[in-house]
Amino acid sequence: MVDVFVPDTLDEAVGFLGHHAGAAIPIAGGTDVLVDTRTGRSAPEWLVDLSSLPGLGGVELDGEVLRLGALTRIRAVELDPELQRRAVALVEAAKVLGSVQIRTMATVGGNLCHGTPSAEMPPALLVHDAVAEIVGLGGRRSIPLAELFAGPGRTTLGPDELLTSLRARVRASSAGSCYLRQTVRWSMDLAGVGVAASVEVEGTTVTSARVALAAVAPVPLLVGSATETVVGTDLPSEVADEAGRQAAAACSPISDARGTADYRREVVSVLVPRALRIAWLRATGAWPEGVPAPVNGVWTEEDL
Repeated sequence: MVDVFVPDTLDEAVGFLGHHAGAAIPIAGGTDVLVDTRTGRSAPEWLVDLSSLPGLGGVELDGEVLRLGALTRIRAVELDPELQRRAVALVEAAKVLGSVQIRTMATVGGNLCHGTPSAEMPPALLVHDAVAEIVGLGGRRSIPLAELFAGPGRTTLGPDELLTSLRARVRASSAGSCYLRQTVRWSMDLAGVGVAASVEVEGTTVTSARVALAAVAPVPLLVGSATETVVGTDLPSEVADEAGRQAAAACSPISDARGTADYRREVVSVLVPRALRIAWLRATGAWPEGVPAPVNGVWTEEDL
């Protein structure tokens, strides 16, 4: 039997978690936690229901700074018109997460804190330089999002700590991003490989780029070597392909029902150039606004 505690304030939630360390876990949308509890993967004595806490949801933009509350629903990210213009990778990642019903319940914070290596939102947030805002009994702290993940199903949060929001960088112009994934079946499945890319340009020259991967390492992975390759270029195909090879070399996938390790590396080497190219086209204004990336990033110039 699992009991439920419904705090009225964030301080109450943190205090309860701290005083029931190891016995209580937070719940928001419940799309992961309830499944884990019912299947026995998790056996808490208490669920701390955060869903009614004020101030922990919503999408806010202040200049180039995006704030996402941890309780923001994935569906809200998917439908936000400003994110569709300035943070396309986030929207594209949200669109392929589960079903509409799941996205309506699932939260950004839950997707991150469940620690699933194949989760959709982490790579899309990583390429937008996200920072995690955390609160606990010891106060507040901020860390680069990459430092939140400790391994499959694990984060660096203490037992009394909660993720409260994300801060990310979203430029209004001369920047573009993209999220692509490979999966065994497109409806209601996890990513076999997830690839996010972001590009900033001056004219057509890449001045900054980021590539992040999902489902190919114990944690979501930022690939610095791949992005160093493309900076200072106009992203010709041979440069994009080299970035893909470097990303494939940097990851450490496993073999499971969604593909062998070798297959996943090959998919990375293919999807990274495609994601970078689409992000670059968006940054340079050559990709029509509002047009999503096609399945697996396969497109021709005629499509534009």
